[in-house]
Amino acid sequence: MKRRAVIEELVGETRAAVYEGRKLVELHLDRWSDFNKPRCGEQWTARIATVDPSVGGMWLQMGQGPDALLSFKGQKDMPRLTEGERVNVVIAKEAMAEKGPVVRYIGEPSRDTPGVVLALNLRERLTQRFPDITFEASSVGLDTSTERTVAIPGGGSITIDRTQALIAVDVDKGGATTVMDCSINGAKLIMGQLRQRRLGGLIAIDFPNLRQPRHRASVIRVMEEMAEADPASIRIAPFSRFGVVEMTRGQDGASLDAQLNDRFGEPTVETRAIHALRRLEREAKASAGAQIVLTVDKAVWDWLGTPPFDWRTPMTERLGARFTVELGDSLDVRADR
Repeated sequence: MKRRAVIEELVGETRAAVYEGRKLVELHLDRWSDFNKPRCGEQWTARIATVDPSVGGMWLQMGQGPDALLSFKGQKDMPRLTEGERVNVVIAKEAMAEKGPVVRYIGEPSRDTPGVVLALNLRERLTQRFPDITFEASSVGLDTSTERTVAIPGGGSITIDRTQALIAVDVDKGGATTVMDCSINGAKLIMGQLRQRRLGGLIAIDFPNLRQPRHRASVIRVMEEMAEADPASIRIAPFSRFGVVEMTRGQDGASLDAQLNDRFGEPTVETRAIHALRRLEREAKASAGAQIVLTVDKAVWDWLGTPPFDWRTPMTERLGARFTVELGDSLDVRADR
């Protein structure tokens, strides 16, 4: 199947939308503020801090961020290692929430101190993930990508809630013709949304009441068929007596929701600030030669004043020195001619 990625390079972040044929299947986001964060597929030199039999592995100092876990399992070519030694590793799973990255041993150290050996940008990581992928530059929208409720084609809706322990999904029949139609279409939508948003871990799905075993089996079959096209490792359990399907989906990095929103589902200040910069650049391109005034609220103003990266220099390189930022009550962009 033909696979392509639409890439958008912005001041503050890089976005990518992956399509299989004409179908959007994945959304990816790289933030400039995560520049030094170990990414999947990258190679790092790390120092062994602790050998910990209780976790079946060892903890490694990466040079920044939380310690990484190197498991003994599946590492047949790994020599006997001791605390204090340096090794080269590849990132198998990125750090998420309070957990550090998971790594695999690949050989002797390339550096005297812990740090990155081979860094990969988003385009390179996608090529590593999908060797046949092609790229094109265009706008990538994320504004509705983490909405809590999504309509099911044919009627009904699903509601996705991210909690500390699991992802809870509720399927509401709404105006669907039948419970069976709603469940089948809902199952397809759920599997697509999980991949698109890069959600993983334990997932509990509450379907409408399906009494017939053959109907329940049909829903599970649809989910399993869609799981075959997903690069992530997926396991799906049968319906419980209460009509709930439990499944697990492997996750090698933070979900889109975790990158964009806080724990209450609201956009973080960084997300709002980068959105404001995007509006600024868009208005500047539409109003060639005009002086652009960006007005932001106090939280965004403070973030732009003490940012985790330099945004003014690249924005000036793109637009010229024809923009100013003002403090106001809400976001606004205007062109002064």
